Amino acid sequence: MTEKPQQFNPILIAFYSGLASLVGDMVMFPFDTIGTRIKAHKSKFLGMRQGYDLIVKNEGFKYLFKGFSTTVMGSFIPYGSYFLAYEYMNYYAIKLTKGLEKDGEKSKLNLLIPLITSPLAEAVSVITYIPFDTLRTRMQMNVPEYNYKGIYSGLIEISQKEGWIRLFQASHLYMASVVVYTTFQMWFYELLRYQILRRRSDQKLHNQPLAIHQSIIATMISTALAAAIVNPVDFIITRYQLVDSSQQQLSVKVLVQEAWRQEGKKAFLKGLGTRVFQCSIFSIFYFPVYDHFKSKYGITLAD
Repeated sequence: MTEKPQQFNPILIAFYSGLASLVGDMVMFPFDTIGTRIKAHKSKFLGMRQGYDLIVKNEGFKYLFKGFSTTVMGSFIPYGSYFLAYEYMNYYAIKLTKGLEKDGEKSKLNLLIPLITSPLAEAVSVITYIPFDTLRTRMQMNVPEYNYKGIYSGLIEISQKEGWIRLFQASHLYMASVVVYTTFQMWFYELLRYQILRRRSDQKLHNQPLAIHQSIIATMISTALAAAIVNPVDFIITRYQLVDSSQQQLSVKVLVQEAWRQEGKKAFLKGLGTRVFQCSIFSIFYFPVYDHFKSKYGITLAD
């Protein structure tokens, strides 16, 4: 009996992965708020519990969800567009490496493809993400100068006061952060996935999703490592997004020097524990979904 050919349908992968990321973002939103506050807090180094107390005891539990309205535009659309671009790029990249196949088996060099396709796909998705993350970061601070009534009014107020360009001025920082993050995350995940699948007694890799516990383990390991690597850049991004450019000059160099001088090198580790925890749990929502649909409608990198 011949194995049924795998149907390539990246749109389904993108839709369901984006939907799962939206659910994960909603569930983990309070931890994102805590992480933002920890990174913005200049007086001392706070842990996750201290960040929680800072918000809940001083302002109230509901302020953990300040900026919650940005989840759809800040999660579903960027993640959906990322996975759509990523799968298409992998598909065409493997076509280009077809000459490296031996005895009908794909080359192990294909496992390096995510190092190229992941950052390129991220460059596509980050365009839809940056304006809404700028707005989210400011809304999460719950301060009078950033007390926007909603997504639309917030975007209009920022553009009128600081110009539309302000919504995209952190682009270079986001590209540095998300490209490194997703590149390492997807690469680590693909490597772990490959190692798990090749140890099965049945060596036919096509149409074989990981078991749920295997997917969760691979997800948490790859995500935790990637999140730890980019935390210093995320710290800088948070500080950068909170600068009112109508009142203060935007300068990454000044922000870094100021943080180093006033808070020490530990400043760049602020929010590390919260970031690793949040990203690891968040990724559990969408990576198993992604793996399930990838196994049915995606492309396998290597045999």
